[in-house]
Amino acid sequence: MDEAAPEGPRCPLDGEVLESQGQFQEGLFRSVAENKNTYWTRLARIPTMQTLFEEKLNMQAEQFETSISNSFPKSGMTRDEIEQELKQLRSQDADPRSTFPDRWLNDRGLLLDDGTFEVAKAAHLAFFTKGNNYPTVVKFERDLIQMALSLFHAGKDATGAVTSGGSESLFLATAAALANAKERRPHIARSEIIIPQTGYPTFEKYERYLGYTIRRVPVDANFRADVSAMSEAVSENTVMMLASMPSWSHGVCDPVRELAEIASKHGIWLHVDACVGGFLAPFVRELGRDVPEFDFRVPGVSSISADFHKYGYSGKGVSGVFYRNKVARHQPFIFDTWAAGLYRSPVLTGTRNGGAIASAWAVMRYLGRDGYLSRAGQILKLRDAILSFVERCPGLKIVGGAELNVVGIGSDYSDVYSIASKMKDYGWKINLLKEPGAIQLVLGPLRDEYISLLVHDLEKAVEAVQCEDFRAPSPAVVYSDELTD
Repeated sequence: MDEAAPEGPRCPLDGEVLESQGQFQEGLFRSVAENKNTYWTRLARIPTMQTLFEEKLNMQAEQFETSISNSFPKSGMTRDEIEQELKQLRSQDADPRSTFPDRWLNDRGLLLDDGTFEVAKAAHLAFFTKGNNYPTVVKFERDLIQMALSLFHAGKDATGAVTSGGSESLFLATAAALANAKERRPHIARSEIIIPQTGYPTFEKYERYLGYTIRRVPVDANFRADVSAMSEAVSENTVMMLASMPSWSHGVCDPVRELAEIASKHGIWLHVDACVGGFLAPFVRELGRDVPEFDFRVPGVSSISADFHKYGYSGKGVSGVFYRNKVARHQPFIFDTWAAGLYRSPVLTGTRNGGAIASAWAVMRYLGRDGYLSRAGQILKLRDAILSFVERCPGLKIVGGAELNVVGIGSDYSDVYSIASKMKDYGWKINLLKEPGAIQLVLGPLRDEYISLLVHDLEKAVEAVQCEDFRAPSPAVVYSDELTD
């Protein structure tokens, strides 16, 4: 780690740009948007894709093989045996670089040593046997909602709910938008939701459950929601629009204010998906960086989702959905005509773990505004270091805007997937993009030495590809917790 970083690749680059990236991107996104049903059906039937997924699943299973058989164990193991097995299963994390996906909470020394992990762990353990109906956990949830609403500049009529994750938050916001439209516009036979092509795939997942039609709209050359295209896509059946803050893939902040004006004009629900950046953007803005407004200060924003378990730095399984007013009053489920009495569930899921909720509450109170500003500053330091490296490295370019916490690195000349393969060899676990082909880095508050090491390893990987002609097999670009985490 003390080794001096190289000056960067010095060999000449060859090759020419064969096609306009903007034209390619626009055509690809439009093709997928207009033909998504046949696109995915045919993709699923391709034998090579089936084989690839099967091989990936088998590889994952083999990687974590233990002494457990397929049958229910006849006799138990000792505590020492269990602890040894758990230690073995975590041995793949011996190098902190392999824990880069644990960019929010980390127990391998990758992140700032500010005590956040210890606080989150202690709170989680204190309440890990409790559910979300435990009185103290109910208090934690109410406090979390109020702290988030304050951060997002909500008014006195605003409401919210704590959920199990971003997907549930998006589900509830969508359900609230549909219920609101049903009350106000009962003549609509089948509601329509329009989202930028870069919007999160959850909306396709829930389309079959909630019975709406989804329309993905091509984005502009910078992967940002195209305001004109979104406006033109509005029909008499449109009930909801989406803006990302930022998009997961390219790290681009959609123009929330402009989209909110369209939504207000047509009486459409606008949801801001801030699951990735909601608990980071306010502090980045406070540090003086240019961050577009996205919260309830913007007229026309109906709801916001934000994950506590990302840049709120809680344990996994805690998100939130927040509403401008009480329009989502029908969200809680209440039923009392059964033998056990009144059943009430505030969100979609039933029992949720009290430990994760307690960790969110404890971390938010522990860090406070100053702590969140400190972590945001460290993330910006990492972001700036990566952007500086890309700027001085011939042939590389930033994909998207790298406006907040997601940086995409692409190239018109070099094989970025081979660069990613080299980074994997060095121990880093990073993501890939396929539209366009790029390395994706979702950033956390890394310690200074790991910021330097990440840039150093990127330089070595680029040099290996550009100067030493290293080539890796084409990878499968898959975003799936089951396959890649």
